[in-house]
Amino acid sequence: MTRSRAAAALLTVLSSSLLAQGGPPAGAPGGGRSGQQQPATPPLTSSPLPTGRVTYRTLTEANLEMERIEASFPTKVKRFALPHKTNLGSTVWALEITHDVKTPSGKPVFVMTGLHHSREWPTVELTLEFIHDLLQNDGKDPRITAALDKVRFIAVPIVNPDGFDLSRTLINEQKRKNCRVADGKDPTYAECANPLNAGAGVDLNRNYGAFWGGIGANAAPNGQSYRGAAPFSEPEIQNMRDLFASHQVVVALSNHTPDAKVLRVPSTTDEPTPFDVAQYDSVAQLLGKDLKWDAGPWPKVYYNASGTMEEQAYYTAGTYAFTFENTPGNRGFHPAYSFVVDQYFGTGAYPGSSSRAGYLRLLEAAADPALHAVLEIKAPAGATLTLRKKIVLESAPVLLSDRDSTRGPIIKQPMELTATTVVPKGRGPFLWHVNPSSRPSQHGQELIPEQWTVSCKLKGTSMSADVSVARGATAKVDLGKCQ
Repeated sequence: MTRSRAAAALLTVLSSSLLAQGGPPAGAPGGGRSGQQQPATPPLTSSPLPTGRVTYRTLTEANLEMERIEASFPTKVKRFALPHKTNLGSTVWALEITHDVKTPSGKPVFVMTGLHHSREWPTVELTLEFIHDLLQNDGKDPRITAALDKVRFIAVPIVNPDGFDLSRTLINEQKRKNCRVADGKDPTYAECANPLNAGAGVDLNRNYGAFWGGIGANAAPNGQSYRGAAPFSEPEIQNMRDLFASHQVVVALSNHTPDAKVLRVPSTTDEPTPFDVAQYDSVAQLLGKDLKWDAGPWPKVYYNASGTMEEQAYYTAGTYAFTFENTPGNRGFHPAYSFVVDQYFGTGAYPGSSSRAGYLRLLEAAADPALHAVLEIKAPAGATLTLRKKIVLESAPVLLSDRDSTRGPIIKQPMELTATTVVPKGRGPFLWHVNPSSRPSQHGQELIPEQWTVSCKLKGTSMSADVSVARGATAKVDLGKCQ
């Protein structure tokens, strides 16, 4: 049976099953705080969004749209597939956006994601509309034009395509997790869509390696915040791990719905206060003002959540990473489309609460050298530069059960961070905007003293140098003899 026929066959059965069950309890990740019945909202016939959309995209529409965006803006957009296909064999697509996108550069990187959680459809819309906004207004809006001169913006609009497809086609509308049915086994589409497996899957925003297995995640597979069998057990999060490890991501954002928060690390009470908490939190508070939401660490303004994107990004490389909880108001995880429009611009139901304003602030924050580090490299034009560092990331002491607080040992995770670029033609040193060489400790309010190794290769000649550089600082690296 084809996927479409299987979807049609299961839709009626699943709908009846969910009605009979009465849905998950209010306040749980499975049902959300926003499951109450709301008055019907008239459908939109037009919108001021960059694309003018009035309805939610499907997976197929979003993937075709990314292809068209690249074709329409070939000097500014590069579409690329992340390396790991999902459990159902889907490709996860990313878009890289900057001026002269195909020319290597040392620009700092801002990564933004949508849809870790299947039912959070607005995150796809907000991410794609921001992409269109940047491209349509580049050369017209000085703020956007300047940002694209200075920053590489990488967007992954749909981290979890399998789950999104099941939710968006209403086969399992309230699905939260991915399509993993049994640990260590790739499912079929029919198994993922089977009503008996409606609660199966891994919560992808509990599957990242840093502090994996701690409080704020389920140890049992039937839990709505199930962490998975191991750190990075899921291909979708292997994709995100590899994306962060292969780029100098200085700022990152994970879009979610629907609880009106700007979140940063620590994500659990297991974690220390960040070494650079004053600077990190200052960005969070500015974002909170943009969106008129509470801003701060997860446990203080929300709840405990271990194995999150923020933890992974911050403890791996010192990336200032955040979550936005968009489209609040007890209307569900994907409310009527008018609320997406209102959230993007800060109008209507969300006066002055503009996701667009927050996104632009983060784009500009990525360009701010006070928030990352810079390497001033002397090397010949055309040389390939590689930035490398080996690290060991740690899980939390792993909770062994959802029923008590018994814990197992920490899981150590060796990783290598490796980014490459090419020295362009031109006079003067090459500036590479990077993360600090020393990394935040997972055990205390301190930094782990580490160095970057910068290597240069040209026409068979190579050389390297170790360098230490702090956040907000510039370090000089002489690789001029690499020729």
